[in-house]
Amino acid sequence: MLANPDTVPPTIGRIERALVLLAYFIELDGDVHVPMYEKFEGELEDLKQREETKARAQRLLLSYSEAGGLKAIC
Repeated sequence: MLANPDTVPPTIGRIERALVLLAYFIELDGDVHVPMYEKFEGELEDLKQREETKARAQRLLLSYSEAGGLKAIC
């Protein structure tokens, strides 16, 4: 059974592949696809930023739990 596209969260890889496809369409059809390309570019940047934020949060948590003493989080 196929997943409902409305419930599948976008991934960086999926958006990057969509951008390649849209770039091809822009080459074929011209500017008509540029607004969608720009929208996907923005979504890609948002996802990358979110991943970077999660990584920073994880590093912070790890530094607290590894430090021990009063800083440790169990």
